[in-house]
Amino acid sequence: MSVSAEKPGDRGLWPGGLALIAVATLALAARRRHPVAVLVICVAAPPLYYPMGYPDGPVVLVLWVALFTAAVECRLAVSLGAVIVVNAGFLGAAVIDGDGGGDAQAIVDARGVASLSMGLLLTVALGQYVRSRRDRAEAAERRAAEAERDREAEARRRATAERLRIARELHDVLAHQISLINVQAGAALHRRDDADRADADRAYAALEAIKSASKDTLRELRGVLGVLRQADAEDPAGAVPSPSLDRVGVLLEQAAAAGLTVRRAGDLARPPGGSPGD
Repeated sequence: MSVSAEKPGDRGLWPGGLALIAVATLALAARRRHPVAVLVICVAAPPLYYPMGYPDGPVVLVLWVALFTAAVECRLAVSLGAVIVVNAGFLGAAVIDGDGGGDAQAIVDARGVASLSMGLLLTVALGQYVRSRRDRAEAAERRAAEAERDREAEARRRATAERLRIARELHDVLAHQISLINVQAGAALHRRDDADRADADRAYAALEAIKSASKDTLRELRGVLGVLRQADAEDPAGAVPSPSLDRVGVLLEQAAAAGLTVRRAGDLARPPGGSPGD
């Protein structure tokens, strides 16, 4: 260093010492956004401060804070480089002071540099520990977010599959009911031209059956559409069970009401292991 080293306390803080401390301290406000720039300022402060003979003050504490932030926010090489630069500056001051015939109480001696180095390295180690903890926490949060996205995607996939299944059932239900309406309407038209009163009554009965079947179709359509709107709910309102063999008797009654002759042969037993909707 080009300045002559003086003993601590040989000079008062005002104005140069306070100016250095103020600049280094104010720079800490930007240490999160610009950790490297703040570290450079704080590293330059002690080698300028102590050789001028200013008393011990917070300038080294400012350096430790900046170094800790750099160890947390930057690569390890940045903080280690700062430690090397600080030690080199103090060693240079010690050499210059020794060449000038300073005594054992000079500003910087070998033991002081060693103690400073240990403190700086411990600060770097603490910053790296905090950095590793933060990185692990962020990685865990990312994994949790990815798992949540996977669960949501799986839920959407299952909901889509359920909607497709319901759509197929809706097609089957409507095809059944509309076919029945078509048969009943044909029977009613066939009876319309008959003069016999009994045939006319049967035609009216067929029309009543058409009305009933159309109402059933609309009811089942509303129920299935309600399920489609609430496919993500555990117990959707308005759900209507899909037709099963249990409703064959109702189907036969509807056909007979239309004036058709319907016969049932055999027992429509449910297959072994079958569910009510089979």
